[in-house]
Amino acid sequence: MELLRIAIVEDETPHAELLTQQIESWQKQQNRENVGLDVVIRHFCHASAFFFAWEEESYDMIFLDIQMPGINGMEAARKIRETDGEVKLVFTTGIADYMQEGYEVEAVRYLLKPITREKLWQCLDRLRQAPAPSQRLVFQTLEGVVKVSEQEIEYFEARGHYTICHLWAGQLLPGQDAVTEVKLRESFNALCERLSGRPFVRCHRSFLCSIPRIHRVERTEILLESGGSVPLSRRMYESVVKAFIAYFRREG
Repeated sequence: MELLRIAIVEDETPHAELLTQQIESWQKQQNRENVGLDVVIRHFCHASAFFFAWEEESYDMIFLDIQMPGINGMEAARKIRETDGEVKLVFTTGIADYMQEGYEVEAVRYLLKPITREKLWQCLDRLRQAPAPSQRLVFQTLEGVVKVSEQEIEYFEARGHYTICHLWAGQLLPGQDAVTEVKLRESFNALCERLSGRPFVRCHRSFLCSIPRIHRVERTEILLESGGSVPLSRRMYESVVKAFIAYFRREG
């Protein structure tokens, strides 16, 4: 099942409700065509509420109303692009005077209000078919909050009261030299639950492995592309193999 996370940042509730209904109807149509799509939608009535949640959440698409009180949609887009150059942005507006500014923040599409179902469905089809960005995950660490590209993670490890995020080949995080692990202030079980819709598989009571980083699955361990390995519980062997095969069939 493909998971699509969508944020709607819109101060006018009727517009947000209409957009939500049209997205949900598009999802139903996709599933009637045997796509297998699960869509999670969150509505924020202003940009400040979105940014507060965005510290701990991530989205595949963000629909931004340009004309909002406080931080308007264009200002919000610029702020988003400061740390995330990959999330897909769509502007919703009653006027078409912001096209040039939209290019600056790499907006995918403008939708003029009132938004028709046909235009929205075309937009969603285009967004979904576009190459998937590298998802950025948000973590609380001992030093503060960091965003880590999902593709750079090898595995997570429960270690005492903390969870250790092991990075592939040592990555640069803001304000740090190249690192190979980050200590997270999040319990291992809570992290496993939070990432249940992402390409990770639990392979041991203390290890959660990135499926794209798996080179080979053996009976008692998983060999990683980097040459390292993580332990594999006997009772989890079959579920790991199924997840591994399913992922690479889908990617192929």
